[in-house]
Amino acid sequence: MIQKIVDTLIERQSQNYEMTDDDEQIYRYGYILLCEVILNLIIALIVGVVFSKVKEVLFFLGVYIPLRSFCGGWHADRIWKCTLISNGILLLQIYAIGNIIKYLRSSVMFAIFFFNMLYIFLVAPVEIKEKQINWDEKRIYRKKIKLILAINLLIMVFVVLFDVREFVFTMMFIYIIQSIMLVLEIMKQKRLYIDRRK
Repeated sequence: MIQKIVDTLIERQSQNYEMTDDDEQIYRYGYILLCEVILNLIIALIVGVVFSKVKEVLFFLGVYIPLRSFCGGWHADRIWKCTLISNGILLLQIYAIGNIIKYLRSSVMFAIFFFNMLYIFLVAPVEIKEKQINWDEKRIYRKKIKLILAINLLIMVFVVLFDVREFVFTMMFIYIIQSIMLVLEIMKQKRLYIDRRK
């Protein structure tokens, strides 16, 4: 379904604008990402309503999307896999807020968050094959990542001070997930590099 929407958008755009093959690939990638984001947002909001966790879901999305957008990391190779994994992560977060959060102190969650934040600071951005970035783009991404990390650190301090445990947990959870995505992509790239050298 998403592929048909993207094909229609590309076809209409190519009628008004002469596109090279590279242009078409860039637009196709952008439209697919846009459709994925819209689909995942709709599903996420439905999940939030069903489990009465709309504010937690909105907070999750508000923090995770900018972080994920600039940090990069592993991405699913199919739209349905992305949707399934993204919403599986969201369901895991909702489950953990209801069942695991009571066993964690805010100071422990803050420490885990901070450790993962440092890892992201040192490693990101991690590009993927479908979204290569040059040196100048990497510098720009690094600046944006630093800003996002600083804002998120302030948010984390605020939610810890006001003991909003669901949001403290959500911040920790987001940073764990983002760190995992970076590690997975780095491992994938190393494996591809080793395979190419054989």
